[in-house]
Amino acid sequence: MKKAGLTESQAKGYLALVENGDLTPNELAKISGENRTNAYAIVDKLVSLGLATKKDSSKAIYIANHPSAIETLAERRRKAIVRNELEVKQGLSPLIDLFYANHELPGTRTLQGVDGIKEVYADTLRTKKDIYLVRTTADYSVLGLDYLEDYREKRAAAGIHTYGLTTYTKYGYKASTDGTDEQMLFIRTFMPEQSYTAPVEIDIYANKVAFISFGETQMATIIDSPTIAEAMRQIVKLLSEHLAADQPSEDVA
Repeated sequence: MKKAGLTESQAKGYLALVENGDLTPNELAKISGENRTNAYAIVDKLVSLGLATKKDSSKAIYIANHPSAIETLAERRRKAIVRNELEVKQGLSPLIDLFYANHELPGTRTLQGVDGIKEVYADTLRTKKDIYLVRTTADYSVLGLDYLEDYREKRAAAGIHTYGLTTYTKYGYKASTDGTDEQMLFIRTFMPEQSYTAPVEIDIYANKVAFISFGETQMATIIDSPTIAEAMRQIVKLLSEHLAADQPSEDVA
């Protein structure tokens, strides 16, 4: 009961109702060892949590609800925790931006597994800033085509332009020539085939740089620093400008 969120006094009060049936707060106080004031507070709280019912309002008699109500309470609290966690994540970016507007120390966050990688993508959507990207084709094998296409559509719908360095593939070349890239707000620069084989994607957006590993260990590390993000952004721009003259032609494709 305590793991479901009840205090020790509330757990004792509910257990007393289960063991003894109908009780008044005075009777509950005697059984549980609580004082009368606490006993009234306990039964009121148990009623509000859905664990007890006031059987007779004129005599203030209370009865325990079925123990399955404890499971319902735990599930309700779990959903509240998940909701609070989501709200914290959504509200964290502006606070971090404010912090780094006045401090130069970089912050880092490491996220584990596929869910951690997806959290980086969710963060790019929340931030709604243009992305500079060094892409690996290893993302397909980990996240799947359906998830990646859905993410790209959401990214474009949010008005986010993506400036990507990608190794040459027939699929990528087709997307760059048939209007798909334009529709997805994707500005692509090809790197020579086999020139970048590391299973690591690099995303630069707002004041953040995310290194996403799709290798045997799947994880992501986000560095939150305006200066580091700007340095990485400039590197991607320089590489794009350097490679612009050597883009594959239709004959090569």
